[in-house]
Amino acid sequence: MDHIDESRLYEMALDYWPYRTSLSAVVDQVCLYAPPNGTLLDMMCGPGYLLGRIAEMRPDLHVLGVDIEARHVEYGRRAHPKISFEAGNVLEWCRSSPFDVVVCTGALHHVPRASQEAAIANIAYAVKSEGFVVLSDCYIDHYANEIQRKRAAARLGYEYLDETIANGAPEVVIRLTSAIQLDDVLGVEFKTSVRRREPILKKYFAKATTRRTWPTESSGRGDYVHVCSQPR
Repeated sequence: MDHIDESRLYEMALDYWPYRTSLSAVVDQVCLYAPPNGTLLDMMCGPGYLLGRIAEMRPDLHVLGVDIEARHVEYGRRAHPKISFEAGNVLEWCRSSPFDVVVCTGALHHVPRASQEAAIANIAYAVKSEGFVVLSDCYIDHYANEIQRKRAAARLGYEYLDETIANGAPEVVIRLTSAIQLDDVLGVEFKTSVRRREPILKKYFAKATTRRTWPTESSGRGDYVHVCSQPR
């Protein structure tokens, strides 16, 4: 499968993963509260799925997607020709003019845990003092050691896979979801707990609210959306 196909597969999977609920919550937040004709940055934008949805609902916004993966940038430019995309690293990319809105969805767990705070700091730097940031990510249960982390990742991965199957996903998406679970357990990806993430958000934003979008039952693990404002 070539790189463009990999990006297309990722967009396809978003129709079946539980994470689609978080994406809808992010779109709603942006469309309701972004200022008219405002500027929006999607940091770690992937193939541009979220930006495409936002641009459809808020065509007045000036949007930009930034991702470190050249294949995603290339795919985004082809799939969404009216949207601007750039290659860039969340730890280093910057613009002299900050944005009214910055979003980063389902992506921070791709950054090594030791660098996740630096990524959040750079995101905070990219937003205007009167603007806001919407972060969403998938979290495992809180853990105290590596064995607990692996077990927590396995539990989350199973629940994600189970719901993806229940949502009628084709085999190619099921295979991708299974591979993500293995990557999480083995530490190829870097999911953390929401209890570890929230203090970092409060360090860089005076206001930071958190809500879980999936699952509905009480649990530390799952998908969460953070709305942050007043960067410090």
